[in-house]
Amino acid sequence: MSATFPFTTDRSLDNEPEAQELLARRGPVVPATMGPIEIWLALSYAACKQVLTDPRFSREEATRPGGPVTLPSAANPLVLTSMEGRRHARTRKLVASAFSPRMVALLEPRVQEIVDSLLDESPVDLVSGLCVPLPTMVICELLGAPYSDAPDIRRWTGRLMTGRLTQEELREVEHEVQGYLADLVEEKRLRPDGKLITALVLAHDEGGHLTSSELLANLQMLLAAGHDTTVNQLGNSLLTLLRHPAEMQRLIDDPTLMGTAVDELLRFSRLMAATLPRVTTEAVELDGVRLPAGAAVLPVLSSANRDPSVFPDPDRLDVGRDDAAPLAMGFGPHYCLGAQLAKLELRIALTSVLQRFPGLRLAVDESSLTYRMECNVRALVSLPVTW
Repeated sequence: MSATFPFTTDRSLDNEPEAQELLARRGPVVPATMGPIEIWLALSYAACKQVLTDPRFSREEATRPGGPVTLPSAANPLVLTSMEGRRHARTRKLVASAFSPRMVALLEPRVQEIVDSLLDESPVDLVSGLCVPLPTMVICELLGAPYSDAPDIRRWTGRLMTGRLTQEELREVEHEVQGYLADLVEEKRLRPDGKLITALVLAHDEGGHLTSSELLANLQMLLAAGHDTTVNQLGNSLLTLLRHPAEMQRLIDDPTLMGTAVDELLRFSRLMAATLPRVTTEAVELDGVRLPAGAAVLPVLSSANRDPSVFPDPDRLDVGRDDAAPLAMGFGPHYCLGAQLAKLELRIALTSVLQRFPGLRLAVDESSLTYRMECNVRALVSLPVTW
């Protein structure tokens, strides 16, 4: 009997018990149905890692008509996450310069300044007071977009990051956001500012490395995915720490643990069940299971990050854990471009909150917390706190 995806796990849970049970009872690769589509769920760490690195598992094939789609906005063949081979390498190289270790390090003082200014307001709701504004301000800073446009950026992002858009609704929101970005591109041509949009415009204008459509599609991806995942991972991480006061106290007592703690929180506190699907280009063996050519495969990162063969005692939060790298931000050629920036924001924000408010605790009963159900990701509506 096939499993079904999406899972029905309650949004409040840090883990994905349905996926973990499938891995334990039925093995690392399991057939499933996703609506009308037959798909294979890659559940183990080894299976997910292979899908993310083996070129026989194709993102381009998954974006073709009739392919498996979990996020309509990510099925655009013009965006980096849908590309492969030389085309992917060419486009990624252009965009990656803005996320190099050097560029991220240069942003650190500004991120700390933003966090300090937000915490100076003593926010009683950490979602609206910290989790939303911090990554939004950072992505605006990175792209060179005015922060006064943040309400529109959040509205567009909320629609783009849902799996429930019809094609007509997707075209409508993309027309809005790409119209905004086209105006911003023209502004940067006239008044370059050294930010990412300016750099991509120069690369486009001087070398023709990106078509205008590719430029706008990838700016849209960076604008939306470049901050929304951090917004929600920060909220989830704060709630996870509040649920584990002993581990939170370890970080208060020893802030040098925050580097490993961020990785552990990415592993433990699920943001989404799975990443973008792939399609096999030929018959292939995946963690001992033979798949035919043309098979749709979904890497279920939430179960990979709790795989007991890789993470001892996987259901225990350990902020000092450093025994393996979680797959929360992917792996291989499509590893999250903004991973180092996201980790920087998480490290600074979490350290600053715990040092500023060591008595932090929930101001409401946890059962009253709610989540944005229209999102593909696990997204808290609010996180009321006191100290």
